[in-house]
Amino acid sequence: MTAGEGTGATEETGAAGGVPPTDGAAAGWSLRPATLEDVEEIAVAELELFPDEAWTVFQLAEEIGHPDRRYVVAVGPEGALLGYAGIMLAGDLADLHTIGTRREGEGIGRALLVWCEEQARRGGAERMLLEVREDNSRARAVYSAAGYREIDRRRDYYRIRGRRIDALVMARDLGAPGGPTA
Repeated sequence: MTAGEGTGATEETGAAGGVPPTDGAAAGWSLRPATLEDVEEIAVAELELFPDEAWTVFQLAEEIGHPDRRYVVAVGPEGALLGYAGIMLAGDLADLHTIGTRREGEGIGRALLVWCEEQARRGGAERMLLEVREDNSRARAVYSAAGYREIDRRRDYYRIRGRRIDALVMARDLGAPGGPTA
């Protein structure tokens, strides 16, 4: 998965609290911590959303079960997976591993990002890092609106269908909750 596209935490690791208020309830979706029971559905979504870079069921299970990871899912009223995200905690830094959404324009991606930022703060992180494909203008716009700034570039990082695409490394200080609104 790419930065801005998917990792998780179980309820047993303490990631259950801190779901930010969203307008998701009005739209018919909500956030909850990911569990191992979500792995297969996340893997299917990975293949739909990121066919050239999808994580496997085994990788996702390892991530969601890891004590230094926090994963969240967005679910519809029938429990259908609408999105997911995950971070890795590493001392005063957090690394956004992934965000994936099956519905655009409903605020799901932003709500997932806010949840991850809150989990990072609770885990002691002062700063969040992420990587995003240079050609993913929608994700870049969301991250920029949330206060992330480009700090580096990894040339030819992604290899997708014979193309090489740069990864942009972005960062945001987590001192103030929420940052600018998207």
